[in-house]
Amino acid sequence: MPAVSASSPPSPSSQAVTMDWRLLVIGAIAAAAGLALRADAALDQSLFDAVNAFGPSAPATWSMLSVAGLALSAWIYLTAFSQDVPERAAQLLWGIVLGGLTASWIKHHLPSPRPYLALGAEHLNVVGAPLSAGSMPSGHSAMAFAMLAVLIAERRRFGERSAVGGFVTSGLGIALVALLAFGIALSRLAVGAHWPADTLVGGGLGLVFGSLAPHAWPVGAMTRLLARPLGQRLMAAGLVACASCIAATPALLAATGLADRKWARNLLTGYPLAAPLQVVLAVVALIGVVRWWRASRRTSVV
Repeated sequence: MPAVSASSPPSPSSQAVTMDWRLLVIGAIAAAAGLALRADAALDQSLFDAVNAFGPSAPATWSMLSVAGLALSAWIYLTAFSQDVPERAAQLLWGIVLGGLTASWIKHHLPSPRPYLALGAEHLNVVGAPLSAGSMPSGHSAMAFAMLAVLIAERRRFGERSAVGGFVTSGLGIALVALLAFGIALSRLAVGAHWPADTLVGGGLGLVFGSLAPHAWPVGAMTRLLARPLGQRLMAAGLVACASCIAATPALLAATGLADRKWARNLLTGYPLAAPLQVVLAVVALIGVVRWWRASRRTSVV
């Protein structure tokens, strides 16, 4: 039997081809509970009021949690250091595209006013830019729990040998990501953007799509592409674009004279208090550019 070097990545466990039915069931139950809660408007509003009351106490924290739930943000902090785990990027991309299309379809066919429009500005706390339409489901919650499901699937694939996935797939890492996902969902209530029902449905959909991602087409083909120099260089280029987009804070646009350009204003997150996090994410994205580019050079040599 050939020797295996200490630096070689561990082989996938037999669980690599199994479906995580538990997460699928939990996701389906959460989505169903959200729809049931939507039918009980009084309870939905009562729960919303209880969480929204905390909005003014920590507006910067809630703003940063909301920005952390953007697909752009999740893409940056989950892929910047995943050059050795290309399946993570492939699964996340699949989840972002299909989950985004599903959420858009639901918003179109199940129109729901956001709290700001339904209650009026004087009856809730709004942090950041007020939103009025397209409440169901919460895309931020969907993104948060999709990334959690992807990382849980990755941990199941490699078992306890978390050196492949890094810290985020260790037990503590998964626990912190789960805490972040719940924080993102709660932030959507605290900033006055969504009802509890929206976050339940969004979170449930995220768990479902994140669980399906490892088995979906064409995730395998995308993984193989991202393991090759061309795919790694495309990732590096994509992270350059991500760094540019997430860095678009009001202060930066004003300093560069772009504040009056419509295309530039469209890059704003709507949460100016989250600007410090956006700067950090831009730096993380640029670090990811270097890591993926170096990976492409190593792969070319091999």
